[in-house]
Amino acid sequence: MKKIAIAILLILLVLSPRIYWAFKEEKILDIAVIDKSVAKEDYREHNGLFHVLEGKKIVRPDKEPYDKSLDYYGFDPYDQVAMEPFHERPLDMIYVADTYGVFSDDLKAKPDGSRSKLLYGGMELMEWNELMASKGEDTTLIAEFNSFASPTSEEISTIMQKELGITWTGWIGRYFTDLSNAEVPQWLIEGYKEEKNSEWLFAGSGLAFVHISGKVIVLDGQENKSAAHFKLTKDGKEKFPKVYSSNYMYWFDVVEPFEQTKILATYEFNLTEKGRSVLQEADIPQVFPAVLHQEQANTYYFAGDYADFDKNPIVKWQGVHTVYKYFAKDVSAFYWLTYYPMMEEILDETYKRKNSQKGSDTFTGE
Repeated sequence: MKKIAIAILLILLVLSPRIYWAFKEEKILDIAVIDKSVAKEDYREHNGLFHVLEGKKIVRPDKEPYDKSLDYYGFDPYDQVAMEPFHERPLDMIYVADTYGVFSDDLKAKPDGSRSKLLYGGMELMEWNELMASKGEDTTLIAEFNSFASPTSEEISTIMQKELGITWTGWIGRYFTDLSNAEVPQWLIEGYKEEKNSEWLFAGSGLAFVHISGKVIVLDGQENKSAAHFKLTKDGKEKFPKVYSSNYMYWFDVVEPFEQTKILATYEFNLTEKGRSVLQEADIPQVFPAVLHQEQANTYYFAGDYADFDKNPIVKWQGVHTVYKYFAKDVSAFYWLTYYPMMEEILDETYKRKNSQKGSDTFTGE
């Protein structure tokens, strides 16, 4: 009997995080997610966000869980058509994950990254206006890398940047662990060969920058020794006390803040003297913003593909992300150490603001 009791206690102890999560209060937030780059059924461009929503028990206004395959506005990978566009409604959060779109090459079983025909993509002015009409003073607006770049028109891109309190320099970049493998897209290689009139002979780790003008810069392992290191600023540490610095391994853009926009985190690189000289010549700063925030307007800009996550972890366990962060490597390390706790804080902030407003309305009789 004693052994049975001990066994039951052990089982309850192991299952306690799952039981705690099951009884945790659901939190209602009305969130519109824009993702126009869903070419495959993995929904990876917004997959990371939906794991946070599930872990936090953030639910829709009808109290149903958010579904990554349904609760977004963009491209339907099953029918391969554009979904119903967003129409104005009061929102608690707007999350623009990606507007780059879907190209014919993306629909191949094994895309090679070559330039191909645009099937769907870009932010439309009417759509952006609908989103902004839905943004109340307490609504959180988040946008990521590739929200306002091509194929979005220059006019709309400028409007979006102004709303976010940033200016895009025209540069994007990415660190590659091996410049000779298939991770390097064909369009980047072809762009380099065309612009430099030279063959792509790189191998080993490296850092590539591409400008909208077509200019390409590649720093090899002798010029840069690290991935983009995400580092919180003083303001960022105060805002996100549970967020850790980590290496960011995917695409980013180089942006500048408006005067009222706070920089909460930056990217840094381990550049050699030659690498610093190359960036200086191209007018690319050695340190530039990763997360930017307008406090009064409640906007955030993530200068990277932060919600892009190709894994499907178990998150219905209280505190499980704390366990994941100790074992995570490479892309997963950034997700668990940096993105997940940062989004938790922003979601908590949004929920608190929403409910404090409700309390205010009740008190005033509105």
